[in-house]
Amino acid sequence: MQPRHPAAGRCRAAAAETCIKKATLASITFTEGQNQVYSVYMTTRERILAIAITELEAKGLDGLSLRAVSHKADITPMAVYRHFADKAALLQAVGAHALDMWQRRIQALPPLPLLQAFEAIATAFVDFALDEPALFDAAFVLRTQAERVYPEDFEAGHSPVIGGFARRLAEGQAAGLVRAGPPLELAMAVWGVLQGLVALHRSGRFNLSRPAFTALCLRSAARIYLEGDAS
Repeated sequence: MQPRHPAAGRCRAAAAETCIKKATLASITFTEGQNQVYSVYMTTRERILAIAITELEAKGLDGLSLRAVSHKADITPMAVYRHFADKAALLQAVGAHALDMWQRRIQALPPLPLLQAFEAIATAFVDFALDEPALFDAAFVLRTQAERVYPEDFEAGHSPVIGGFARRLAEGQAAGLVRAGPPLELAMAVWGVLQGLVALHRSGRFNLSRPAFTALCLRSAARIYLEGDAS
């Protein structure tokens, strides 16, 4: 699966209908305004997933249908069924793709000192939620059957990001920087606070600029894991 094109990342729910200008057997063309056009070349399966994500963003889970996806992809419903048996299979693939996109964001972060790394991961989470709401929902909100379930999936190492974050928290505990407690539980608590804050932001409960909101998220997360006063 190719990374989602930057143009697709800027498609918002209100613009999703016009953002996909044309879907052919080999590509999807995205538009921004009148003059900028981006073409992304994909396999049929990748194209179906990309369109399913824009459908989720525009219409929500109830509005997602294989028939609508096939219409947008300009292929027959049977062609969609050759790749996905039903809506549940398509949703599971979208969820797996969304988690993969989230993991790629974390893998792209440069090596950083411990505390800076914590802030970079938290910032990446906020950016993912606000820049890619459909992918974020597929990864962390919807029941897609691709989601990780606590504790078994996390203890088994099926969540590389949370697992890596927990290991860095353990390093911080050894260095006297992070408060005591099971690192995985601390990591889950940080995730819960960040996800709660971005949910409130997306529902209009914050009158803050993007930088101010991100800074609030970082402070709130730090209060959970930092030893001593994190204010």
